[in-house]
Amino acid sequence: MVRACQNRLVEEAAQRETDKRPICSFKTPTVSSKSNLPAAASPNPDKPYAVLREQEPALIEGRQQLADVTTIFLTASRCPIGCRMCGLHQYTLPTATPAGAITRQIRTALQSHPPQIDLAGMKTRSKWIKLYNSGNFFDPASIPPDEYGAIAELCRPYSRIIVENHPRFGSQRLEAFRDMLAGKLEVAVGLETVQPRWLDRMRKKMTRDQFDRYARHLKQRGIDLRVFLIVGVPGSSPDESIRWARLSIRHAVRQGARHISLIPARPDESWGSDAQSVPEFSSQQLRQLQADAAAETSAHCFLTIDGWGSSPSD
Repeated sequence: MVRACQNRLVEEAAQRETDKRPICSFKTPTVSSKSNLPAAASPNPDKPYAVLREQEPALIEGRQQLADVTTIFLTASRCPIGCRMCGLHQYTLPTATPAGAITRQIRTALQSHPPQIDLAGMKTRSKWIKLYNSGNFFDPASIPPDEYGAIAELCRPYSRIIVENHPRFGSQRLEAFRDMLAGKLEVAVGLETVQPRWLDRMRKKMTRDQFDRYARHLKQRGIDLRVFLIVGVPGSSPDESIRWARLSIRHAVRQGARHISLIPARPDESWGSDAQSVPEFSSQQLRQLQADAAAETSAHCFLTIDGWGSSPSD
């Protein structure tokens, strides 16, 4: 996934605003490269560990457009789930997040990355914000509920607020936070794959049925669903991995996903001794997966391939 590919696809997306097919694009956030992430030795509870700007395809007022997105990677307490393939724990705190720390981090990030405006002082595209905390937004040890009001106020300029969460955490807290927001709440959930037995092997502490129930729970409460899917698991061939990715995409669409992020598996230390058997994918394979999946998704579901610092094999 190279920058030229990303730029080309973003330009194509802008030209196809009225097309009824979903817009798909490669995204390669520079912050995702390990060389661009800050040292993880001593996370600072008063500073987010990264902030980035990106653009995402969106259906806005019945038209396909691009939304401007500010993503804040918050420094918070370590996720208690402990998924096998996740290395984000290195950016977390060993104890509960201190009171007021999340509000300070968001305020600091928005001071340096305020909502963008055009030269005439008018807002350009829709403004969205992602608050990712390397864990679960509705885990009270990670994001203290007493800060929800202040967080909601800081998010007031944004029409969509995207957080990440595991189905185990915070049904009532989720509704309380939703009611404080001026914009639309979207929750990102790591389904990862529908490939049999792999949710257990990843130590997700979640079954596919539990994911499905949570998706219905969100829909019934007017909350949008974003889904993270992994492309490839140790021991699978690229072809087999792509087949399961397509099946996982179909399942996420059936459960009402508004956005699906495909994340090619990285052969890093998070997989332990299985790292060397993680499949690699070429740019052509990923583009073909994206095109094939786009033809099967609804006009209301968008698909992106997120490199998170990895590179295809060609």
